[in-house]
Amino acid sequence: MRIAEADASGGRLVVAKGTAAAAAHGEPGGEHGGDGSGGALRILELLAAQAPLDAMEEVLLHAHDRGATAEELALVHRAGRLGRTVHGLLDRRRRREADLAALLDTARELASSCDVDGLVKTVAHRTRALLHVDMAFVALLTTGSGDSVVRASAGATTSLHIGLHLSGENGIGAVVRATGAPFWTPDYHAETRIEHDAALDAAIAREGIRSVLALPLHHASGTVGVLYAAHRDVRHFEPDEAALLGSLADLAAAAVDKAQWLELYNAEVAKLEEHSALAMETILKERSLEAVRDHIIGFALAGRGVAGLAAEVGVLLDAEILVRDHRGRVLAGREDPWPDLPAPAPAPRTPQLLDHDTWQAAIWAGPTWLGHVLARPRTALTPEGERMLAYAAQAVALAVGVGTGRGAAGVGGFDSHCA
Repeated sequence: MRIAEADASGGRLVVAKGTAAAAAHGEPGGEHGGDGSGGALRILELLAAQAPLDAMEEVLLHAHDRGATAEELALVHRAGRLGRTVHGLLDRRRRREADLAALLDTARELASSCDVDGLVKTVAHRTRALLHVDMAFVALLTTGSGDSVVRASAGATTSLHIGLHLSGENGIGAVVRATGAPFWTPDYHAETRIEHDAALDAAIAREGIRSVLALPLHHASGTVGVLYAAHRDVRHFEPDEAALLGSLADLAAAAVDKAQWLELYNAEVAKLEEHSALAMETILKERSLEAVRDHIIGFALAGRGVAGLAAEVGVLLDAEILVRDHRGRVLAGREDPWPDLPAPAPAPRTPQLLDHDTWQAAIWAGPTWLGHVLARPRTALTPEGERMLAYAAQAVALAVGVGTGRGAAGVGGFDSHCA
């Protein structure tokens, strides 16, 4: 005869032959436990020791070997059936506890990351581990019409790569977005309940995928994408598996939604910082130009004359400066570098480029045009340099006014007939 006992220290089963060993331990199934109730009790002991199912089969074989009555066999078999049921329930509970622990670890990992690509990569790897599938991938929406792009994949060889674009009008993704519920098929290519997406079909065919489970990544603000689990064999996914992956999808959707908003926020902050830097740069340039303007005007008010003012502006602009009155007479600067100049004529107050290297700023005293300040810079004139040239023309007009106020008939060659 054979009996099975559970080693209390480690749940290990030891099978002994003969009734003597069982009797020596005072176990049911020995001399004092040969009836059906003893076999049923033995099954309970095995359940308590978390023994595997084949240990219960040993109890049933023992009952047959010793020639138990029909009533005893019926009792032992009933206990065996109940034992297998309880064993299955306990096994499902253990798997459920392991799955919940894995989800908790995933939630912690997702909560600690704010990078979208890192998040979806974690989700893809966790999906493979939870459902024991060959591959998993995550597609995030890119348009309001449901178009999406694969942002992460785990277990893929080449076809279902990051960056693959999927249509929002057909395929499993369109179904799960429309229904908000999981969709699974044991044989994707033979599935007739969906309108197939050519791009996804081709990629799945190259990967050798047969069964697919897809779930929407749905959050309070809406759907952000689709999570796919795929296997290379025909597989009938169970509702429990869909529910488990649904919990992961909910966690992923919340994390991705948060990360996407954070990316948008960071992008806006970066733009504001850029605009702030540009504004500060503009402010500093304006302050610098104000300082130059004040310096030039102060130079004019000090009565240094047009020639002195022209020399100072030439230093500031690193340029050859020439001042002409309304008749074309040179009042300051050297005429040699200026062989071909147009005839003087009233011009706008804003500096103008006459040719590739000659600038002209009109000198106006109120409505009266007095002449021009010409500049030939040694390097390209910047917008700030243009404004400095305009300040120079204003300063020349101011110098004329100062000279006139002091009783001079003209200043630096300008006379009262310039109007």
